[in-house]
Amino acid sequence: MKEKSFYSKLAINAMYRASEIAKKIAAEKNLKMPVWKDGKIIYIDSKTTHRI
Repeated sequence: MKEKSFYSKLAINAMYRASEIAKKIAAEKNLKMPVWKDGKIIYIDSKTTHRI
């Protein structure tokens, strides 16, 4: 069971790193980012984004 937990943590960390890179690229290109919130997709400014 420890092995499955280890791989889950690796996957979550990889997704977090990918989201940080996507946020950086969106901010550089002045794009809005789609975010799922309260059952809807909303678009937020990538330059002022913080964890939701």
